[in-house]
Amino acid sequence: MTPRPHEDLVLWARVRLLSRNRWELEGEEAMRVYRILFAVTPHVHASKLTQALLGLSYQPRLAHLPEARRALLREALEAAAHIPPGGPWYQDRYAEYALSALRRLDEQDEQEGQNAQEG
Repeated sequence: MTPRPHEDLVLWARVRLLSRNRWELEGEEAMRVYRILFAVTPHVHASKLTQALLGLSYQPRLAHLPEARRALLREALEAAAHIPPGGPWYQDRYAEYALSALRRLDEQDEQEGQNAQEG
């Protein structure tokens, strides 16, 4: 478990969350906010952090950075383990999505390794 963040960071994250005009935060902002809040109350913010991390892992700018994608997907998998049972059906699938994406990255690495040996 990550150490508890400073109270000022927690307050900042809560203000960011409450001051949004949209229903959800998106992108890197969501990741920052939900990482902080997850450290305080994991069971409450696990699904939103997982969703934010999964979304960022599919960003086009990370297409050529497999290790960055892996790091986000592993963190998503860890956060998904804290999602309480009994939530919406799609939250139960977040861990599957992360595992599937990690497998695809491994398969791509294998394919590229084989292509490099052949070429």
